[in-house]
Amino acid sequence: MKKNNLLSLAIMASLVMLFSCKSKTSETAATSENPAASETATPKGKYAIKSGIVEYKTQMMGMDMKQTLTFDDYGQKEATDMEAEMMGVKIHTVTITKDGFIYTLDMEKKTGTKISGKSPDIDFENLSEEMVKDMNLKKEGTEEYLGKTCEKMSIDYTKMKMKGTFLVYKGVALKSETDMGTMKVNLIGEKFEENPSVPASKFEIPVDIKIIEN
Repeated sequence: MKKNNLLSLAIMASLVMLFSCKSKTSETAATSENPAASETATPKGKYAIKSGIVEYKTQMMGMDMKQTLTFDDYGQKEATDMEAEMMGVKIHTVTITKDGFIYTLDMEKKTGTKISGKSPDIDFENLSEEMVKDMNLKKEGTEEYLGKTCEKMSIDYTKMKMKGTFLVYKGVALKSETDMGTMKVNLIGEKFEENPSVPASKFEIPVDIKIIEN
């Protein structure tokens, strides 16, 4: 398998697995059948806390990967750092989302791409009632994880052929298990810091990375 194929596989796992939750829509949608509803005010971003750092172990196709999510300003700025070794090939990618752009960086090749758009993760904080029904999201109670009381959510997203469960705390996915038919991915949070001080440099593009804009 070529390195480019390995990199694409790793990035795909990264994009699939970083989910947030505890959605908020209008008060009229606040029913037990609609997990997106909330009695609180409109959130400032995709998370209900200003900043966070989550260290994960990602299990996919019999392989383990290290992944770290760092965010600030309620998710308006995010950085996902992923490291893995596949068939003897070291992979290290960083995905930065800020200012309406997504930067995908290959830290080994020192190259990267820049495209316009928001984080590819599902933003459960700002889902419409239609999207909730489309993805068949349901609350399944609560569960303690990493010392936090998390909401357990299930998804059966037919269009994406995705089924799974998530444990989320204030919008942050601390653990998830998803099955996309041909690929099962487990995202296991091992350490979580709530509202840490995050330096602005965490979301800057390294000077030695050559960016190609698409």
